[in-house]
Amino acid sequence: MSRRRCEVPERSTGRSRKARDVAAAGLRSALVAAVVVVFAATPAPASSTTRTVSASAGTTTATASYHEVSRAAGAPYSNLRLAIVRAGRTLFDAPVQADFCGSQCWPDVWPGHGFLRVADIEANGSPDVVLDLYSGGAHCCSIVEVYRFDAAAGVYRIVQRNFWDPGASLERIGGAYEFVSADDHFAYTFAAFAFSGLPLAVWSFEAGRFVDVTRRFPALIAADAARQWSAYLANRAQGYGLGFIAAWAADEDLLGRGAEVSATLAQQRRAGGLRSAGGYSPSGGAFIAALQRFLVRHGYAR
Repeated sequence: MSRRRCEVPERSTGRSRKARDVAAAGLRSALVAAVVVVFAATPAPASSTTRTVSASAGTTTATASYHEVSRAAGAPYSNLRLAIVRAGRTLFDAPVQADFCGSQCWPDVWPGHGFLRVADIEANGSPDVVLDLYSGGAHCCSIVEVYRFDAAAGVYRIVQRNFWDPGASLERIGGAYEFVSADDHFAYTFAAFAFSGLPLAVWSFEAGRFVDVTRRFPALIAADAARQWSAYLANRAQGYGLGFIAAWAADEDLLGRGAEVSATLAQQRRAGGLRSAGGYSPSGGAFIAALQRFLVRHGYAR
């Protein structure tokens, strides 16, 4: 899942300088010139627009509002607020807060993506509100908040998960809602980010918590393994394939093909394919040993 990330530019500031040894006429000319330069360097004032997005299911309606600032030197979004109306009653209305980015989270706005959903993701007859947030930055972070109705208390409880750089897409698979993502643990581990394969990760929201259910979807895992293997082959000759074959090995281990993983890694070592350009990570047999330890540590292999 690719997404465009916003890099926030830094605003530059200048310092005026006073010439001490000029005549009065010269000083006046210098000041006029300085005013012209400062005026030319002053950016146009930013304009702010209030955006509102709503989503509904059954008798539940959620409305998110936020400020969008154009030509801003700082964050392009601010003042994100969420209101939830259930059966005609407003049961939640407050600024959005998240563990990772506090009150500074942005709505995760990008083309083709709806950052606010209302759906019965637990299949218990009670619609949940799903809000996608973004922390800002080049490779971090996408946070999903689920607002779950507590019928006994008559209030909404918030459960959240940081899906880091890959983010998560709420999809219907086999009639159930799942969060389709990738494992960010692999980023930068065996290669630079651009050459880091991130194996498939699928999460379900059950009984008020996020549960890793990736192994329930072998067809999706196999498809991801094929993509990772193709990326490895495309980058192997240049020494940029280790990140992709690491993700391929993780997918294959999830499918119970540990013996095939070991045999393939050994064959690639003999063929000289397990090479790291620039020495980013160990190569050859040392790479295999490091990868196996990593896969065990993160629950892919035993």
